[in-house]
Parts: sequence; structure tokens; C-alpha cells
Amino acid sequence: MGQKGEIVPLTKHIGFTLDAEENQYYEVFPNISNFESAQYFEMTNKRIEARISFIDYTQIKVSRKSFTPTEFISLKNRLMQMPEITEEIRESFRKNLTYLRTEEILENIQTGQYVSVKHQNGKWVRGTLLSYKNEKLLLQTPFAVKQIPITKMERINYREKIIQRPQWKMQFYGLAALLGFGLMESWNRQTQPAWGQQWHNRFVGAIFGLIAGAEVYDTSMILLSKKTQFGLTPSELDKINRSN
Repeated sequence: MGQKGEIVPLTKHIGFTLDAEENQYYEVFPNISNFESAQYFEMTNKRIEARISFIDYTQIKVSRKSFTPTEFISLKNRLMQMPEITEEIRESFRKNLTYLRTEEILENIQTGQYVSVKHQNGKWVRGTLLSYKNEKLLLQTPFAVKQIPITKMERINYREKIIQRPQWKMQFYGLAALLGFGLMESWNRQTQPAWGQQWHNRFVGAIFGLIAGAEVYDTSMILLSKKTQFGLTPSELDKINRSN
């Protein structure tokens, strides 16, 4: 018990655990990226130890920081002079604490879209998202299906929500059908087949154009949707915040 120390409250309204929203509001550990929580332990009469939990990928890691009793009391006094955090303030901070919801965010990314993943080795892997299961992303790249564990990911760029414009479908389909018809008409002029074969070619071109139109529409909706960047490491999260 002496080695573990006795847990002590920070203030009456914070209690024994400083959470991520409180840390951001009270700025207790402003330089700790991906902060999750902190607790304080009285190790001796002359030393207070803060055990700080932070998230690296989806793993919780712990660092320690020592305080003298004077430093700890000074911190308590500063916090007690500040207004208590409200639920509204908590909610406003919670929207930016995305690293606390890494699993939830990855599970909710819509499949079938083109995503970019920054690997731990610094290289980018780009492809169509097939699934996210067992802490692994499955991507269809031009040459193979690649499996990327979450522990090897540093950043992912994706579309949080795919827009839909059903009123555009007829235009996409019509233009694609006309393009297919036109390509086959050009083929007819070059090869000069029989009259019946010419109409067969035109019909086939229009059908393939309609099929392609559906793919073009889906791809266009993805590309026109707003792109989201999500960092899985403190360094990548800092880069994203600086760029924004």
C-alpha cells in the first residue's frame, strides 16, 4: 500500500479523477496529447504523484508526474477559484475528443468509399473500404486486398457522411447512355456492319452506358462529400489541429 500511495481528491467538484473534458477546461495538463484521465496519489509527506492516462491508438498508456505539497496545494487553489464545469461545456469539448471514440468512429465509417490510410512506416495506403472488424481495416487496392491493423495506423482520411442527390441520377444515367451510344456509333462508322448489327451495337452501348452511369453517380457522390481526417496518434492529431 505504501508503494501504491493513497489516492487524494484534486478538488471537491472534480473528485478523485480528472477526466478529459475537465482537463481541457481547467488546463491541468495542456501538453498531454490524447489525455484520458488522471489521478493523484500521496506517496510520501513530501511527494504527490499524478498518474496520467493517455490513449495511443486504442491502447491506454500511463505516465507519471511528481508534485511537491506546495505545488499541489497551489494547483488546488487555482482550480477552486474557477467556475465549475457545466454539462454544456462538457458537451462542446466532447465533440473534439474524438480519440476517446476511435473504435466507434472506425466502425461507423461507410464502406464502399475510397479512403487513405497513413501507415506507421510513413507510407499511405489508398483503396476502397471493404470492412472494419477485429481492430483491422480491410482495403481493396488496385492490386490486392490489404489488411491494416489499427495499431499500424496513424491517420485515416474518409467521408463521414456520403451525400445523396437523387435528382441528379437521370442526368448521370442519360449522359452515360448517350456516351455509350456515341462510342458504338463511332465503331459502326469504322466497321460498317449490317443495318441490324448497327442497331444491336447502339443498344449494347446504351445499356453499358446506363450501367456505367450508376457507378459514376455513386463515385461522384463520394468525391463530392466532405472529407474528414482522423488521427490515431498524438503527433498526427496535433498536425491535423494545426492545419485546421
